[in-house]
Amino acid sequence: MTDALVERKAVPAAFRILALAMPALIGGQVFLAGLAIFSDGSLWETHAATGGALAVPLLGMVALAFLRLELLRYRVSVLMLLGLYCLQFVFVIAGDGIGFIQALHPANAIAMTVVGVLLARSVWTGG
Repeated sequence: MTDALVERKAVPAAFRILALAMPALIGGQVFLAGLAIFSDGSLWETHAATGGALAVPLLGMVALAFLRLELLRYRVSVLMLLGLYCLQFVFVIAGDGIGFIQALHPANAIAMTVVGVLLARSVWTGG
């Protein structure tokens, strides 16, 4: 067996699934925002609710990363993703009425996607 395969098997399946799900869920959020802008403005509430629900898999990854020693190498990435997630709320809530601050919300979603994809790639390839 290759070293990468051995390392990947050491990563709990739940963590691998959550790591893969995060970029997909973030993509879904971006899609909902697009639908709200271009199709149905009432979808903003759905966008906000599912954005809050993203905390569940994210906090699951944080918990696993800190409870399982074999996930030590992913702690920085998971915490970075958590920090970016928290910033999403700061940009929308604290930036209320300040368009420049609120405009950072979609830019931060790009950063979250990049970190999420890199984390998922690392988890699934063992790299």
